[in-house]
Parts: sequence; structure tokens; C-alpha cells
Amino acid sequence: MTTAFQYVFDNAESISINRRAVTAQTQSRGGLVRTVSRGGQIWRFDVQLPAGPRWSDLRPYIESIDAADRYTPGTVSLSAAGYQDWLPTYQGNSANYTGFSAAWTQGASSCTLTVSPSTASGYKFRRGDIIQLGSAGRVYSVTQDVAYNASTVYVNRPILDATSAGTAILVADDVTWTVVCVEMPQWTIFARNQVSWSGPFRFAEYML
Repeated sequence: MTTAFQYVFDNAESISINRRAVTAQTQSRGGLVRTVSRGGQIWRFDVQLPAGPRWSDLRPYIESIDAADRYTPGTVSLSAAGYQDWLPTYQGNSANYTGFSAAWTQGASSCTLTVSPSTASGYKFRRGDIIQLGSAGRVYSVTQDVAYNASTVYVNRPILDATSAGTAILVADDVTWTVVCVEMPQWTIFARNQVSWSGPFRFAEYML
């Protein structure tokens, strides 16, 4: 497991996130449209690095990235200072978002909070919050608001993790994904000591 890809996430100029299901559509001659979901709701990231940083500074990072190539899984997070205040930030009203535990069943559409930090009003979670089931579990987004007095958390895909109970869940910038780089851009040295990239890095959630 490599940590080389974290540099790409930490220094990105743009990130595109896709977690939609794979679907198939057919349309009859009469215009009737049928849509079937084929699942496959994995997290995908397109990450663009800026052009211009010095080759002499990037050289060790590029070496690690090239060594990982497109077959070595790695762990990444959105914990860089540039993201913490807006992208994965916790939206609820609980006093301490590190104090949640939950129980869940594999294949279910929700998990049940078993321990929650103090939440006197408002919400424990809001739609769009990001959670991870256990320190090595899968990452999910919350699809419905969870009121301060509720315990059911609906998530964006069927739960992939093995059935468990009373396990602490990670929230916001504490979550990590295991990914593999499925498309790696070519780097080019220009103006003697600067680096540019032929396109974005494309990462997909590693499912093995």
C-alpha cells in the first residue's frame, strides 16, 4: 500500500468526484425509456495538478508516483488544509464529531448510531456529510438529514462492509479511501526546471 498518491490530492488545482451508479438505458420506438442500475457505486476521482512547480522540488514525488504506477493501491484523504474548511467538513451540530459509533448490516441502505456525542438540537448529520465505517472500512456519503434525536443514517450505496456493531465511525476529513490510479498523465519538463502534466490523474476506489 503506497502513500505516494496523497501528494497528488494535497496539491491539486481541481478535483472531480464521481460516485454515481453504473446504469443502462434503453428506449423503445414509442419513446418509452427504461433504466436499470447495475450498481458499481465506487468513488472515482479526477485530480489535476497545476503546471509550473519546479522539477527539482517534484522529482522525489514523481519518482514515488511512477513507482506506484497503475497497479499499486494507495490510501488518500481530503485532509489538506485547503480542503478542510469546505469540501469534507462536518455539517451537523454535534459537539464532537469524532464521538460516533454505529451498527450496520452488509447490504443495507443505512446504519444505526449506537453512540453519539451531545447534540441538543439541529442535526447529527446533514446530507452530503462523509463517513467511514471503521478505520479501515468503506466511505459513504449521507443522503438524508439525521435529526438530533434520530439514529438512522442513510447512505449513498448499499453497505459493503461486513456486518458489525458498536464500531466507531470516522467523519469528514478523518476518512480515507483506498484507491488505484487507473489513468496516469505524462509529465513534461519545460522552461528548464518546471513541470506540466498531460491531463488529470484518474483514481478509482480499490475494491479487493
